[in-house]
Amino acid sequence: MKKLFSGVFFFIFFFLLFSSNGLAKAREEYGLPLASYKGEKGVTIVSFSYNWASQEKLKEVYDELLKNFHGEEIKYLTYIYIYPDSPEGVLACYYEDYDINSEGEYVYKPGRYIEIFNGDQYTDVSQFARVLAHEYGHHFTLYYLMTKENKHFNQWKETNYAKIRGLEKYKEVGYFSVQDNRYSYQWDVAEIAANDYVQLFGSPNAKKSTDYKDVQERVEQNIKASYYSTDSFNLSPQENLSIPLAADVPGLYLYWLGLAGYTSMEPDIPVKPQISIKKHKEIMSGYFQYEVTWNPISKYDEYEYTLVAYPAADYIIFPRPIKTVSPGESTKAYFGSAMHQNENGTVNLILDDQYEGEFYFRLFIKDKRGFIFSTEPVKYDFNKDKVKSIYRMTDIPPNHWAIHYIETIIDKKIAEGYEDGTFRPEGEITKVEFMAMLMRAIHYERMPEEDGRDWFEKEGYLEAARQLNLVNISDCRANYNQLNDPITREEMAFMAGQVLKYLGYRYEKGYQAEFKDIGQVKYKDEISLAVYYYIINGYPDGSFKPERHVTRAEASKVIYKLLDFVD
Repeated sequence: MKKLFSGVFFFIFFFLLFSSNGLAKAREEYGLPLASYKGEKGVTIVSFSYNWASQEKLKEVYDELLKNFHGEEIKYLTYIYIYPDSPEGVLACYYEDYDINSEGEYVYKPGRYIEIFNGDQYTDVSQFARVLAHEYGHHFTLYYLMTKENKHFNQWKETNYAKIRGLEKYKEVGYFSVQDNRYSYQWDVAEIAANDYVQLFGSPNAKKSTDYKDVQERVEQNIKASYYSTDSFNLSPQENLSIPLAADVPGLYLYWLGLAGYTSMEPDIPVKPQISIKKHKEIMSGYFQYEVTWNPISKYDEYEYTLVAYPAADYIIFPRPIKTVSPGESTKAYFGSAMHQNENGTVNLILDDQYEGEFYFRLFIKDKRGFIFSTEPVKYDFNKDKVKSIYRMTDIPPNHWAIHYIETIIDKKIAEGYEDGTFRPEGEITKVEFMAMLMRAIHYERMPEEDGRDWFEKEGYLEAARQLNLVNISDCRANYNQLNDPITREEMAFMAGQVLKYLGYRYEKGYQAEFKDIGQVKYKDEISLAVYYYIINGYPDGSFKPERHVTRAEASKVIYKLLDFVD
């Protein structure tokens, strides 16, 4: 009675068969081995791969094996074979063998063995440490299930393992035979147990984390492509994310330890953080950046967090990483799109449109002992972000050049349309209207003045404008009505530059905006700052046209660009 377990991760072909020979015998088609190493516990590593053709390299494999928790069951493992390729398309296989004695008890046979494939693709043992731990997990869990509970995985419903793990409540769980066309790797009870072993007892290499950078870090470091592996432990601690992680199941760790004759401290399941997701800002038309925050578990936070996401509609759940946060770092992450202004004036840009429909977000939390826990999934519906308030504006055609700028500032309540449902994008905008939009955009605090002459003064905008140096208070009190005049391009650029100064932005020493009519400009410093950060630009003929009046659509674009500089 023998069975082969295949260790695979997601997009690998599944391979399951019954062995006709229970002896630990190498595959004849590979010829003679290139090297072998026998360790003191009796396990021999045999290699047919040129990358693993010395005793020193095979001793590394043996040492890695022993870094996984083991007990008396290791005496029943005799060989680990390393092959250069994978003829059946799997990563590894474990071969079980047992008898049933006259008293109806399982008798586990010695001489068990593991096959590791694709040896030519590995140069370091850490690259297949998780695969090795997974296959040893088959050996460990089946041995103790048989010798301590007298049960095989085909009797999984009768095991204490299933009761503690809560597997009875999942109708998809099963023990699948090779002939079963319903075979599901994710729901195979033997594979679930092997995954549990890696999480609870795997070596540090098997549970090594990958440091994932979020989109903001990537854009700042000009890392445009994001690659991730299906077997990254802190991205997918187990293949089936529809069931709890092993360390989140009370009693599971001590159950297996007890079967092996050991005792220890139960994993300390932390109080799980609460995840908050919100739309942060629009990077370019239709491309958003989102912010995710969560509260640290403790004041002296010693946990590692990895934020992941996956589509709610996917049957096969494979997460995509967002960010890994090390102990002591800010518990905040960004995903979606991002833009970064370099010191030399160039811009790094990442536009990500992968998030559509409903997605689940969750944190994988790793403690100092290497145990990994999970928060409950939080669902976010990206469809709602596609519903724009601009469609209330009856005079904005869908192909208008400024539609995305206008809809953004309306959504953020920076501007609004008229009572008749129009926005009048080609209409002129006044100084007070533009200043009010500026202050709403940067969330500048205002103090109302009951005795003010009109809405601009009564709602505190005039005093706020003075504090931001947008107006000279003595001049404007003498000529207050002029604030309701249409704003010019120079005045708009001056105010935008003043706001950038308030926000802490400066331009490179010696820089000055260059236009053929720059001599007509009074506020060269502020305009140069606005041009330096691409808030405003000139015309194709090289002019700035400082006295030209500004339309409501043009002002919307300037405000939209300033939003990138607001926290």
